[in-house]
Amino acid sequence: MKKLLQIISLLVSLIAQAQEYAFLPDSLTLLPIQELAKKEPPLDFEPVYYEDGTKAVFKQVMPLIMKNKLIPLMFVDKGGNYKALVVKNLTKNEDIKIGYENMPESLIRSGYSFGNPNSNKVIIYLQGGPENFLSTYSFDIRMKLTGGLDDNNYFMINMREAQTLHPAETVQKEISWEQAKKYNEKTVKTLYELIKYFKAQHKKVYVVGGSYGSFIGLKSMVEYKNMADGYLLMLGRLDMTQEVSNAYAKGFKAGFKADAITPVIGEKSDNIYTVNMRKIAAAISRDEKYTQLLKDTDLSNLIYIYSEIDQSVGKLTADEIAFLQSKKAKVKSVKVAHEKWATNHFKEGLEMLLGKQ
Repeated sequence: MKKLLQIISLLVSLIAQAQEYAFLPDSLTLLPIQELAKKEPPLDFEPVYYEDGTKAVFKQVMPLIMKNKLIPLMFVDKGGNYKALVVKNLTKNEDIKIGYENMPESLIRSGYSFGNPNSNKVIIYLQGGPENFLSTYSFDIRMKLTGGLDDNNYFMINMREAQTLHPAETVQKEISWEQAKKYNEKTVKTLYELIKYFKAQHKKVYVVGGSYGSFIGLKSMVEYKNMADGYLLMLGRLDMTQEVSNAYAKGFKAGFKADAITPVIGEKSDNIYTVNMRKIAAAISRDEKYTQLLKDTDLSNLIYIYSEIDQSVGKLTADEIAFLQSKKAKVKSVKVAHEKWATNHFKEGLEMLLGKQ
């Protein structure tokens, strides 16, 4: 249940309001999610409903809540007693768009946005993964709560990875190596197009990415030069350990021992989606030695944060660190598990990039 509480605690922007569902009594009100986080419902809690009034089972919807695909809305009586839970779908894939006036049709569906479109500062966020779905409301919370940003001061975009446009493609059958590379090429081009568009709108553009997103940021500099006003890339690599990339390219589980140096290779997943996501990750890191590809690129506008205990991608080598420093990038070492980078050091990184709010 700890994971459920972590997800719930990220959604504190919801406030109590009169309930809007016809299948619930009018006397019930929506409990602020920060209050729900203090006392989770039991696994056998009922009644639980989908938004259309169809009954659900809490145990069955909980995994979707933990994956940020459903929001739990608890309705209470005047005494604050839990009376009904409604699980709300996040923005549907086909409805995701960037809310910016007169934006070209070719870019409207390239991400999810919130914040102030009139701000002269645009943040393009590259989510980790790779995944075949795009975070929407949980992205708002990450930027505001974890990142500490005032959404009046920035226009913020969670940019699509190419495979999120047609998610069924990556769950139906195993993709080829060439297909994996094509997904990355399209994703990197999307980043280029967004930076170019908003720079033409006389905006300052900042690129923020963690894990897989950090590789997208590096690849964009290789393919389309260093275009943004600033980059914050966290918990990735410049020259990925070959043994790990080779394993990922075949759909095998791979990582590092506690020293964040020694590779650990597991078995190939029997889940097609997992295999495909590993292939996409490998296709942007296996054959790419960014210390060579970026040797002629000024990186003075890059902040790079890595972890000394990263068992997912490993820690930066001395050569990688020396390269970044030679290119005038700001390099910061932290000690945090890979999956907790956004919780523990995201705000710190944003302050280094943007200044304190």
